[in-house]
Amino acid sequence: MSVVIGAGVLTLVAAGYVSRKGWLAFHRAVGITPGKMKYIEPSQQQPKMRQLSLSAERMQDLPPSVLQQLQRIDTKAQLLQQWRDELTQSGQTPAVSEEEFLVNKLLKERLPELLTNYQRLARHDTVLQQTRPDSPTQSHGEGSALNLVFELLITIEAKLDALLTRYQHNTLQDMQVMQRYLQQRQ
Repeated sequence: MSVVIGAGVLTLVAAGYVSRKGWLAFHRAVGITPGKMKYIEPSQQQPKMRQLSLSAERMQDLPPSVLQQLQRIDTKAQLLQQWRDELTQSGQTPAVSEEEFLVNKLLKERLPELLTNYQRLARHDTVLQQTRPDSPTQSHGEGSALNLVFELLITIEAKLDALLTRYQHNTLQDMQVMQRYLQQRQ
């Protein structure tokens, strides 16, 4: 009797293991990660941007993937600003490098301009597709414009990552200098 119960438990555990592995393999095959998808209701308000000065009308018709990337960029820009504020409060004057100037210019001027141009292209493509019903669902103009938006957002995010890494490296160096100083004084 105990052999039958043991075999039943073993079968149940094996079936659970195989089904979980299959479930995860299915999600990997279709390109999604369980627990990572976020559905945004169309009627839901857009997330508030702390550093990016984008109006609601600029963010209105953007795809969710662009909005998620903008949110990541905004979070990193906020972190960079906090880092600079903390340096200023501690009495240090953070020097503005060329990279920081470029990122600031991209975030404040070029990014809103790019999003406005993308939306203009998307609107015109929509009108053109309505006049030509035999055309494909997404035209070449809108697709290449979206690719350009993604490329610029990836570039901005990479530059922000480099700046944050530089700030971390500088802070770590300051800590190491302090440690060496204290070790020499002992």
